[in-house]
Amino acid sequence: MDFVQLTDEQRQAIDADGYLVVPGALDADAVVGLTEICDRLQGGFLDDPDQHYLQLRQGVVSEPALAPLVSHGSTVPLVVQLLSPNIHLHTASIIYKKPQDPAATGPDRGWHRDIGIAEDLGHEGLPRVGVKVCYCLTDFTGSNTGFTKLAPGSHSNGSPLGIRAGEVDPPGVADLELRAGDAVFFENRVYHSAAPNLGDRVSKVIIYGYAYRWMKTDQYLDPPDPEVLARARSAIDFQLLGGYYNVDEVPQALTDWAQAHGVDPGPVRWTAEI
Repeated sequence: MDFVQLTDEQRQAIDADGYLVVPGALDADAVVGLTEICDRLQGGFLDDPDQHYLQLRQGVVSEPALAPLVSHGSTVPLVVQLLSPNIHLHTASIIYKKPQDPAATGPDRGWHRDIGIAEDLGHEGLPRVGVKVCYCLTDFTGSNTGFTKLAPGSHSNGSPLGIRAGEVDPPGVADLELRAGDAVFFENRVYHSAAPNLGDRVSKVIIYGYAYRWMKTDQYLDPPDPEVLARARSAIDFQLLGGYYNVDEVPQALTDWAQAHGVDPGPVRWTAEI
């Protein structure tokens, strides 16, 4: 896997806002190729007038043509630096949204946090345990054109998200303007919601989410598919795809990579002289 240094500005952005944008993470040829693959996998959604929203999870990771995204060199190195080398792929999905009639959009956006730890631990003091990478396959150049809405800084909230009476979004919501090929990273604690697509084209995004290996993956990745593991392109991919299913079996691939590039956090000290 290639190395890309997480810049101070990028770390400050995600620490302050809970998300960051990496422009041009995919080149134009990659966008075209990935769009062709996703269009093939969408299973008739585009031709069905009764469907406006598709979230495809099953079969994404098992699609051989999408394998390069597992350890994509422009994004996953940043994820490792935001979390640690002890991670795996936690979720993957393809999301398509057709243009909608504004009158048909509901009053509730469904604002939430990811991974579900707030349900067990409450909102206060939650740790960062996962990061999603959203690859834009289409432009999002106007308000409400289908990309996920984000509440900047809400990852630091120790309480439910505040939304004024009669409103559907919190104050200061981020409705990002993005280009095909851009990648948006957001962490598990930041409040986010689905957004309507009031534009004039189908919006298309691929999402790969990473979390610590001690976090259980989504059910369609658990247990890992032996055929997918057999096709792993590297030891790093083998780890990310769940090849070390026993969390007590510590993989070395990403740790070795992080040490080679000077971004391994090193061992945790359990005691200190006082």
